[in-house]
Amino acid sequence: MAADVETVLFLPGLGAGIDPWEAQLRALPAGFTGLAPDIPGLDRAATPGAFTFTRAARALRELLDEHGIERAHVCGLSLGAMTATQLVLDFPERVASLVLSGSQVRVPPALMAIQRTIVRMLPERAAERMVLTKEQWLGALQVVADMNFREGLADIQAPTLVLCGSRDFANLAPARELARTIPNAELRIVPRVGHPWNQQEPELFSRTIAEFYERLSAAD
Repeated sequence: MAADVETVLFLPGLGAGIDPWEAQLRALPAGFTGLAPDIPGLDRAATPGAFTFTRAARALRELLDEHGIERAHVCGLSLGAMTATQLVLDFPERVASLVLSGSQVRVPPALMAIQRTIVRMLPERAAERMVLTKEQWLGALQVVADMNFREGLADIQAPTLVLCGSRDFANLAPARELARTIPNAELRIVPRVGHPWNQQEPELFSRTIAEFYERLSAAD
């Protein structure tokens, strides 16, 4: 990787489908390039139960090594944002900045129990539309239910942009907690958008993160 080009590692939400970051990859500002892998442990080739946040973070570090990337800007949405949080907690030296959109800190157990019950009732083809298996989907929801990032957030030193759509009601309180607890974080509640707004409003999402990366570059 050229020394004057910075990499943005894009991490998708659970079952985001094929190429969820296509618009953002095309719209990165000058001096930036993008890398958009599947979440390790949740691609079609992965065995059910392979996904944990710790394993995913380790695999992403290895991916950066394979590409010769010393430090990456990490942009994640939903499950991808939680995975980004684990990456910066486990390997802070590899993360230049964070964008966390629609993320969580500690998901209410009752909410996750309801989601798992709904998924169990769905046909397998519902999971196939999300490019994963139903067993993988249920396993990932259990991992999310067990996750708790509260103890580590105050140790994060990477510049952080916390995003949440104003209509993403389940994630508004966690977004405020993330921005309040991470030392170098700023919060932006985006009007009139919901949860997967990188796909619903791709130009707005691309412009929002581009402005963040341009400000970071100007500050160097």
